[in-house]
Amino acid sequence: MTGNTTHTEVYNFSQHITPLPIEQLQSHNDRQFVIYGLDNLYPNFLLELYNGSPVHKGVINSKKDYVIGDGLYFKSGTKVDFKPNPTDTFEQLIGKIVNDYLIFNYWTVEVVYNKLGKAIQWNHIPAHKVRANRDKSKFWYSNDWFFEYNNLITYDVWKAGKNEDYKNKLFFNAAYTPSVNNVYAVPEYNAAIKSIETDIEIRKFNINNIKNSFSVSTIITYFGGTPTPEIKSTMDRKIKDAYSGSNGQKMIVGFQNEGSTAPDVKNLTSPDFYKQYEQLKKDTLDDIMFAHSVVSPALFGMKTEGQLGNTTELEQAYEIFKNLYVVGRRNELETALNKLFADAGMETMEFKDNGSLFASTLSDQLKEKVYTINEIRKEAGLPEIENGNRLVDEVKPVPTAEPTITGQIPDVTPTGSPVAPIAIKPANVSSTNNKFSDVVYHHLNDADFDKVKHLGKGKSEFTTLKKLSYSIQNFSDVKAIELAFDDNKDIADYILTHGIRNQTASQIKAIIRKELGITVTAEEIRTIVKDLKDSGVVNHETTDGKITVKPNENSLENIKRVEVRYEYSGPMDDKNRPFCAKLMKLDNYYTREDIELMSAAFGYSIFDYRGGFYHNPNSNVTTPYCRHNWDAVSVILNKEGEVDSE
Repeated sequence: MTGNTTHTEVYNFSQHITPLPIEQLQSHNDRQFVIYGLDNLYPNFLLELYNGSPVHKGVINSKKDYVIGDGLYFKSGTKVDFKPNPTDTFEQLIGKIVNDYLIFNYWTVEVVYNKLGKAIQWNHIPAHKVRANRDKSKFWYSNDWFFEYNNLITYDVWKAGKNEDYKNKLFFNAAYTPSVNNVYAVPEYNAAIKSIETDIEIRKFNINNIKNSFSVSTIITYFGGTPTPEIKSTMDRKIKDAYSGSNGQKMIVGFQNEGSTAPDVKNLTSPDFYKQYEQLKKDTLDDIMFAHSVVSPALFGMKTEGQLGNTTELEQAYEIFKNLYVVGRRNELETALNKLFADAGMETMEFKDNGSLFASTLSDQLKEKVYTINEIRKEAGLPEIENGNRLVDEVKPVPTAEPTITGQIPDVTPTGSPVAPIAIKPANVSSTNNKFSDVVYHHLNDADFDKVKHLGKGKSEFTTLKKLSYSIQNFSDVKAIELAFDDNKDIADYILTHGIRNQTASQIKAIIRKELGITVTAEEIRTIVKDLKDSGVVNHETTDGKITVKPNENSLENIKRVEVRYEYSGPMDDKNRPFCAKLMKLDNYYTREDIELMSAAFGYSIFDYRGGFYHNPNSNVTTPYCRHNWDAVSVILNKEGEVDSE
């Protein structure tokens, strides 16, 4: 020991500074990205909050589930289900987008194009890996902004329409939150960030309290003089090694000159100091809930005193939360997603909730008044049926009148709600070898045909490129069918634009896959080339298995002539009603708009119900549609023709 004076050492404790979402311009032009946060790592800080606070993460994950609901559906009622990229399903892509949206308040998607400038792939880009310039016209991607600051990939902003340079583009969407930021939207929970940090630190405090084998904040005083620095260091190390826990080392060691007095050990705080954190923990939880617009913590798996958490309370709380929060976020996402995918020819899509979020018990009598037929069947584990999306009370009674004329059923109004297939007394008609000979029907007539005979264009004016192998059953099939023809149309367009010079079908197949991202067989290539030649828009030669295709002088104009049309097909015999017989005899191809005009003229969907009701005595079943179909075909207008404007 040295001297007889008291030795005191003073330590300065560091002050915690919460990172701020500030934006820093690197220059006054738009050729450089805007730094996000003092160290350009603010998104990483938001990820730390997400992964560090179980309360915050749990709320975001639950909000994601509430926003997505049962997924995205086209307006026609079909669930959106296509492969946006080789890795993700559409459902997985949307899950990643919504997660980024709730954590960062913005999200990004890379759009990949083929050599025709058409979008063929959509890849999720993690939001925290992207930076933007001032006007968000250019973006920079880094896999790690801390370690790979100079290894960047640049993108131009996505724009609707044909991509002239064929380079990948970035779709960037950010929500509006009032702030001084002009580029990066601050997260919606921004006001609670310090509380989220506090939640993380409370848990660190508790785990240290558990793991430290010595008490927290302890003073150990030695009497007998101040030792040399070497002795102090050795004593300090031995005490910590013997008594401190994994993250502890929370003690003060002092040396006093009082002879041979034994060392004094004092606790600065009581052993139940953790109880003082209980109110802080409650206030912290409230802050996080308020910032996240949480109506009832029970919706997020947190029990609240005074609430039973029964189904009725949860249902009411969810309806409030849905109206105050979920609907708004869905609208923002739907607007952006429809903007992105409408450019690829897809119809409008929307989030849906199929059925109640919470289980409820209804009497059978009440179910018949408030449930549709298909909802009752779904509850019983049965598949849906056609025309089952109606309340049970809406189902019309089975006709009771006897058929008055052989081959007819009691007349019903075609503009009324179509009924489900019903069994009635069979008509007494003769049987022939024709499988449709006993099928009889009634409705549209000569006068109806006169209303639509001017629509469509003769089949002789077209060359058929491809005919679908199945028929359209209802209007909701139309968009999917037109998308099914897109690949053939794109291949034909590519050949018309670029031509083919002395290549085998296999080589052409490889080029199509590379340039357009379309997988096609060699036989399909030969068929498309032959159809283009037959239509008079290209010259075609095959020598030793190698194909040469030269577009004609006006071939670029013919690109617009490749289109999807529809033909009215089915049996042609003496059982046909006049409307169906004349429509087939007309032998026209129709656009979708033509058929919609027919529907408007008759007051019901011609796509869905064609010529009207018919009754099949063989099965004793009456259906709201006749035995004819609309078949889709991909066609090209012959060289001397002109195509109708769409």
